[in-house]
Amino acid sequence: MIVKPRKIPLSIRKLEALIRRLPPYHPKLPLISDELNKKMAGYKGESSLDFYLGFLDPKQYFIFHDLRLRDDPRFFQIDTLIVTKSYLLIIEVKNIAGTIHFDPLFS
Repeated sequence: MIVKPRKIPLSIRKLEALIRRLPPYHPKLPLISDELNKKMAGYKGESSLDFYLGFLDPKQYFIFHDLRLRDDPRFFQIDTLIVTKSYLLIIEVKNIAGTIHFDPLFS
């Protein structure tokens, strides 16, 4: 059973709203668009997991998406937490968009 459903993050909605309001020639538009693309890639990666989680028996599994928990004085975030009678499973998803450059001289 999905106890806490996945929602589009507020940071994505804010960036989308900002892009709609900026003129097309604004100098910061490319940076804002790149940031939005990175956040969307992460969200889509997390969402792609939902298909596979749909095969789990909702009577045996409790699924929590995008948890923000406190560890005084800090907070931390978990992409997906699956709770059963036997165990807790933390799933952290990485879906990176863009180009990765490797430094061949780094050792």
